[in-house]
Amino acid sequence: MNFLLKLWRQRNYRMASVVSLVALVWLLSGLWSDDAIDSDGKAGVKLSSAGVEADAPSVRARQLDAQPYVTRVVVNSRTEANRTVRVRAELDGVVAALPVAEGKWVAAGDVLCEIAAEDRPENLTRARAALRKAELDFAGAKKLQGRGLQSEAAMAQQEVSLANARADLKRAQVEVDNLTIRAPFAGIINSRAVELGDFIRRGEECATVLELDPMLVVGEVSEAQVAHLQVGAPASAQLQLGQIVEGSVRYVSQEAHPVTRAYRVEMEVANHDGKLRSGISARLALPTGEVLAHRINSSLLTLDDDGQLGVRTLDTEQRVRFARVQLVSDENEGVWITGLPPRVTLITVGQEYVSEGERVDAALEDAAGDLAAPVAQSAGSADGEAQP
Repeated sequence: MNFLLKLWRQRNYRMASVVSLVALVWLLSGLWSDDAIDSDGKAGVKLSSAGVEADAPSVRARQLDAQPYVTRVVVNSRTEANRTVRVRAELDGVVAALPVAEGKWVAAGDVLCEIAAEDRPENLTRARAALRKAELDFAGAKKLQGRGLQSEAAMAQQEVSLANARADLKRAQVEVDNLTIRAPFAGIINSRAVELGDFIRRGEECATVLELDPMLVVGEVSEAQVAHLQVGAPASAQLQLGQIVEGSVRYVSQEAHPVTRAYRVEMEVANHDGKLRSGISARLALPTGEVLAHRINSSLLTLDDDGQLGVRTLDTEQRVRFARVQLVSDENEGVWITGLPPRVTLITVGQEYVSEGERVDAALEDAAGDLAAPVAQSAGSADGEAQP
């Protein structure tokens, strides 16, 4: 015993003992693995209940069906009044009354400004009297002509006098009517250019009226996008504060802007309650077509070695496949992608830890994320198509 202790204290004997022990364990491991060798001399592989290797990575997957999705082009836009009119005076005069204040709603025909009448009503009365006299003179001349006592020249002069009297009456009537400046349509008085007592001249602005119902959302699209737009198609816009409004495409310009080379597009939105204002920034979404797409969580998107965007799916043998996709839309509920078969089995949990061609042990989950059943195999299906 003392002899063995002396040998163990020597370094060389200790190393030799450790190496001998390791070699003995390695030799014994061959005996333990005999039951894993099949009759052909090849190592056997233990399979799970789903038919894959027992030590295969476990993942969760979900079967997804493609859905029709309306593709859209989103452009910067702004709200704009349907009509904007600067109502102007048609004669000179002093502003005598402003019946409606700024910011108030007016109906079509309501008075916006009144101009002092001065002698215009009297001129109208005189014009009526002058017309009455011209009519009597013309009637008398007509009787004389019937008796042969009136020349053709005198009769023509009476006709001229009657026409002048009618024109004078018409002019006087127009001036009296123009003393009141009226709203051309129902809307809001956005601004007033004159105050009580101001002298306004013909052609000068009295007030600006906006027609806000319907409201327009106006943007510009490129020449590559304009060909896909259709008048009457449904559209929507998200206003700066997050409000979503819906309407239809009312107008698509046939000529590009000379500077931006873009085409003007208008979406019409109902604004019965008047809550929408002109000039608000918005993001206008215009429909351009319809495709079959899948909606997934954005976290499932990944990149391959070439930097291409895609997702990891399962084929019918539960092997991992990388499918390249195209991003169609990014929304709050997820992203819409194209490039996948109509029905696909998508890896939802564990996709970061598996690689292309690797067999996995997959369990299906339902739409709520709960486990349903292991993924079944079917040798007769094409790659990328999961069985229902």
